[in-house]
Amino acid sequence: FDISCDRYHKAVVPNLAEAGCSEMFAGLQQILQPAGYQIMLAESQHRVEQEEKLLETLLASNIAAAILLSVEHSTTVRQWLKNASIPVMEMGAIRSDPIDMNIGIDNVAAMYELTEMLIQRGYQNIGLLCANQEQWIFQQHLHGWYKAMLRHHMSPNRVINAALPPNFSTGASQLPEFLLAWPELDALVCVSDELACGALYECQRRRIKVPDDLAVVGFGDSDVSRVCQPPLTTMAVPHRKIGSEAGRALLERLNQGNWSDRKSIASSLCMRESC
Repeated sequence: FDISCDRYHKAVVPNLAEAGCSEMFAGLQQILQPAGYQIMLAESQHRVEQEEKLLETLLASNIAAAILLSVEHSTTVRQWLKNASIPVMEMGAIRSDPIDMNIGIDNVAAMYELTEMLIQRGYQNIGLLCANQEQWIFQQHLHGWYKAMLRHHMSPNRVINAALPPNFSTGASQLPEFLLAWPELDALVCVSDELACGALYECQRRRIKVPDDLAVVGFGDSDVSRVCQPPLTTMAVPHRKIGSEAGRALLERLNQGNWSDRKSIASSLCMRESC
């Protein structure tokens, strides 16, 4: 490969361990490496000040493009990137105010579809479990949730936004909080499969039958959603496709094309045995 500085793309991600990051990166690599481009990765750890430091460093070098994966930006960062004479790709989720190029799923529509499915299946007392995530993504999930619940004149207030990682332990620890606050709960929507599987484990420990006593659904269609017990109903996010589509769009722009604006990649509902 040509590894001169102008053949590098710099990708800033919130956390490489998060669901979907590795798949999106693989999709990018699949398209960009054969074209002679290398990708350098940096983690912002969900900290705006860390993203500023990383981007200040990378923009001082001669990179071909900047790729940002579902990260929040300060006003300073947005201005730096808007003034940079390179393509900027924000991927993972559709944004209302993209800096330049934007490819991802519509989180509002996805959460609406997931919640609407539960309502159509007869669940009346539905809760939403969120955990540490970018504030703008949380707002998108909340928007889709409220839209579905209010459309059917149902209470949208059974929401916990835990200041904890979206993992198995958090899912397990937050289920008792839901049951204490809302003992009538008959379905739980989780913003990640890991949260949902943690809730499933806690249900098993408490001998709560899923889905007879409580339905549980997740978000992401990760590997664990297929092998947990019962298998998890979830919203599938095509992470690898998002990465490959972002790679193709960047190549088109770098080859003097005029690709711009946004492209929404469809998510899809995976019905399994947890609801």
